[in-house]
Amino acid sequence: MKQLIVLIAMLILGIHLFSMIAGGDEKSVSSTLQRVWIREAEMRRMEDSPEGPA
Repeated sequence: MKQLIVLIAMLILGIHLFSMIAGGDEKSVSSTLQRVWIREAEMRRMEDSPEGPA
């Protein structure tokens, strides 16, 4: 019985961690990294453009 409870708890924890890392909501790690990546690319584009800051 203890093993079943531990197994179920591990499954729930695994599902929760997966949704936290790769989930579709705005607070997931994947979503956050995507926003940072896009922001960095935009900043580099502004620096490389001829009209950008010197």
